[in-house]
Amino acid sequence: MTKEHEVKAPAPASRKHEARLQKEKRQKKIMIAVLIAIVAVVVVLVGYGVLQGTVLKNRKPVAKVGSTTINVNQFVKRVQYERLSYVETFTSYAASGYAMFFESQMLDMQNALDNYIQFGSDILDKMINEAVVAEKAAELGISVTDEDINKELERGFGFFPEGTPTPEPTYAFKPTSTLSAQQLAIITITPTASPEPTATTGPTQTPDPSLVTPTAENAVPTATQIPPTPTAYTREGFEGLYDQMLTSISDQFPYTEADFREYVRNLLLNQKVFEEVTKDISRDQEMIWARHILVTTEEEANAIIERLEKGEDFGTIAAELSIDTSTGANGGDLSWFSKGQMVEPFENAAYALEIGEVSEPVQSDYGFHIIQLLGKEIRALSDQQWDAMKQKAFAEFIENAKTEISIKKFDVWASVVPNTPAIPAEYRMAASQ
Repeated sequence: MTKEHEVKAPAPASRKHEARLQKEKRQKKIMIAVLIAIVAVVVVLVGYGVLQGTVLKNRKPVAKVGSTTINVNQFVKRVQYERLSYVETFTSYAASGYAMFFESQMLDMQNALDNYIQFGSDILDKMINEAVVAEKAAELGISVTDEDINKELERGFGFFPEGTPTPEPTYAFKPTSTLSAQQLAIITITPTASPEPTATTGPTQTPDPSLVTPTAENAVPTATQIPPTPTAYTREGFEGLYDQMLTSISDQFPYTEADFREYVRNLLLNQKVFEEVTKDISRDQEMIWARHILVTTEEEANAIIERLEKGEDFGTIAAELSIDTSTGANGGDLSWFSKGQMVEPFENAAYALEIGEVSEPVQSDYGFHIIQLLGKEIRALSDQQWDAMKQKAFAEFIENAKTEISIKKFDVWASVVPNTPAIPAEYRMAASQ
């Protein structure tokens, strides 16, 4: 073999060279590890961002009431459900052919839905009140069972498998007392047979006995006299309508049967606590019948009192000078009212009077009143008055309960409150209407 073709074996690597190679391998491994770590961090951050924007966000609290937490998911679903109720009511009015009769209500609903932040705030306050009621219900031993919910759902759809319920008998108003000679001397009226006097008729004489004492002809039948009436449609029909309703809701936003049953549960719990809180509020209340003259200044009021002391007619002066236009033309007659219906200064002064007595000037936010008491007796409240009294008592119950329970609202609610469902464009009203 010639010299130029001779293959030489590679010279052995020096220690310095081997050390450099080892160092390069270590650096390469470190770089790979760093890259993997960076990729992992990015994946985690992206995943957390997605999780934060969905699952974790939905679990964030918008309010805490005692031991109850209201989270984003519950709040958003409730607002959407309430908005849907508004939208469906609005569109049913608009498509009914009688929209002109509902323009005022429709515009109010449209404005409420457009102001979606305020709408959401109102719903959150409502949910907080419900949570307060639930806390108090637990203390009172009040609960709602699944069977209660089932029966309420059946009732709501008009499905009565055990027969339609017996109508509640209407309240038979007791006859009012006949006016005394003193009252007749104070004011001249033409009594009517109405069991519920109005501001324009004053008190009434004894009504037709048929309105008071049931007779064989007009007595309200009892449950034993009316056999149960089977419902016109079957359970399958009820379940079909129920499923159809749930589907129509879930087609517009995520909503499950469990969500709806929880909504009904809250309604029933509210109703049960309401009945417990107001069970002792009697329909029969001490009521007074009064009339008044309302003026702007105390000097005017004192001048009127001087005229009354000289014998001028109260009703005539009321028609002439009272700035309460709703009663002035009727001699200032306020008809019968119970405690809690008038502003406090007026009420206190009126209840302190004797029949026929005229008050000194009584100041309220409306001006100065001269009050004359025309009657005082135990009377039955009208349906509207009785309900208003119970609603007031229940509202006071909730407000008092709030002072005993820790309540926190979190600002996140304003960033998640939905503005859908909304009124379809073809049904919207012009803002000027």
